Amino acid sequence: MVSRSAAMTAAVGAGCLAFAGLLGWSEFSNWKTEIARVETSLRQTAESIVQHADDVVQMSRLPLGALITEIRDEQSHPAMPSKIGILMRQQMKSAPALNTLSYVDAQGKLVATSNTSPPNTDFADRDYFNRHKNSSFPLPIVGKPIKSRFSNDWVVPVTQKVTFNGGEFGGVVISTIRVGHFVDFFRRFKVGTEGSFLLIRGDGVVLARGPIEEKLLGTNISAHELFSHYLKAAPVGSYNYISPLDGTARIGAYSQSSATGLVALAAASREEVFAKWLESARIRWLYTALLMFAAFAALAVWRHVAKKREQSEALLATREAEFRLLAESSSDVIATFDEGGVREYVSPSAADILGIAPENLVGKSVFAGLDDQAAAIVRDVTAKIQAGSQHEKFVLKHVKPTGEVIWLETALSKLPSRWGEGSRAVAISRDITRQKTVEEELSCLAGTDELTGLANRRTFNARFETMVEEAKTNRSSLSLLMVDADRFKLFNDTYGHAAGDECLRQIADVIRKCVTRPTDVACRYGGEEIAVLLANMDEPGALSVAEKIRRMIRILAIPHSANAPACVTVSIGVATASAASAALNAQSLFTAADAALYKAKKGGRNQVAIGVLPFPAQERVEASVSVSGR
Repeated sequence: MVSRSAAMTAAVGAGCLAFAGLLGWSEFSNWKTEIARVETSLRQTAESIVQHADDVVQMSRLPLGALITEIRDEQSHPAMPSKIGILMRQQMKSAPALNTLSYVDAQGKLVATSNTSPPNTDFADRDYFNRHKNSSFPLPIVGKPIKSRFSNDWVVPVTQKVTFNGGEFGGVVISTIRVGHFVDFFRRFKVGTEGSFLLIRGDGVVLARGPIEEKLLGTNISAHELFSHYLKAAPVGSYNYISPLDGTARIGAYSQSSATGLVALAAASREEVFAKWLESARIRWLYTALLMFAAFAALAVWRHVAKKREQSEALLATREAEFRLLAESSSDVIATFDEGGVREYVSPSAADILGIAPENLVGKSVFAGLDDQAAAIVRDVTAKIQAGSQHEKFVLKHVKPTGEVIWLETALSKLPSRWGEGSRAVAISRDITRQKTVEEELSCLAGTDELTGLANRRTFNARFETMVEEAKTNRSSLSLLMVDADRFKLFNDTYGHAAGDECLRQIADVIRKCVTRPTDVACRYGGEEIAVLLANMDEPGALSVAEKIRRMIRILAIPHSANAPACVTVSIGVATASAASAALNAQSLFTAADAALYKAKKGGRNQVAIGVLPFPAQERVEASVSVSGR
């Protein structure tokens, strides 16, 4: 009896140690999870910074072409500086992120600027001036950060060479962006008091650093492991490093733009992250300490009640009998498994729910009869249980011998191990087929516009991104139609909102009849505007569909006294991205279609217009041709 008591004491002690080990593993996993969360957040921050930098650089490039055209046109005119100055101030109003716009002639003398300039300002010593003077490269260049001679602020110059007719060097046009602009943008993100970021040119030159560090601006860090190792492996990622500036251990995440090559590195102090995590972990540790104390106290008590072991074993047997009684009375399927996943017991309800007699399941592996996908799910859950998890829940599809398909939700729990036995588990499965059907119906309703019965904007956004990626992968065309009812506000004002709703329903019915392929998507984008995505549809095909929609809505002849034909009409913008399009992305396709819709409206309404996406080695080009309605 004494030896058995000692064995029990040792087993309980080992269990406490195992629990402590499990707790340590759990906390280590929590810490790793926190690190992963921080890395994900930092990657999103880096992607946001580099996207913003792309937008700002693109915005700073756009005025330069207009300035060069004006400079060439006014080359010999004595009032050329004042005319250019007026144009610069106009361009600055449409580009709030810009700091200055300037023009320096072939001798490096300042001709005109959007800022107040000191007299006789000379820029012939600037690197960008000499680079353009000695190079034939015609496109805009993002230069190293410099101190502005106008404001003494650190700025990033974006410059472009001016070439007169005959190839004569005519100077340089310059747009500048404050380094502080990028620092201010970075401050919007919560990365701790010791967080930092770098904006780096593709060749390793540092353009901006937050908090600002002047000695780092313009330096080349291409030899840093970020460029020598991580960017070569992937354009987006994360890694840990020690800052060479302040010696702070940081968690960093980076993102490189595929458009401009700019790289953003966002970082948080590892010590700050750990301190924040530690603050939340202390409460768990306190409860665990109390639990461990209770466990050791229980161990001391168990030594005094060893004589009652037989009674405890009898009680255990009684509980097992109760478990079987409850299992056999339950409408759910209850089963127990040994450490190898073999069923030891299956409740009688298996015959009704699974369509299989329980005796045909006992002694068989849980993986028997599962398809590859279901087996992978069960294997993953089993691994988690074996790794220490106490409870897991998962959903599987089950096909009865009759062919009927049902959905099962299974809760898997780890059972306490008996003396001398391996780990065991109990699974409780219930039929959730009706619940899943309701969920799918609700999901469908959540993606449908109540008024028109078309897909709603949420569904459109999700399908838009998916269809763009599919078009890229399959190298196929993708067309977008933006359909807008003409003068619809006046229709509502004239006939009332109830009539307006009925009008939209009739327009939606027409579009449904014209867009019948299962791969296409029609949705109510907002108000009276309807968007149509046509998968694998070239421009002539998209034009044909658009013209059919416009014509059929015109044929409806819904009265509209405030519209020119005295009936409801629509204007449609069409944009098609082919495999050859350089800008095959959702934003450019939407922008082109929206611009085409604007042209259709501006051209007199009740017509179809075509938008053109940008092509390689060009700035954004948009064109449209109108197809007049009959």
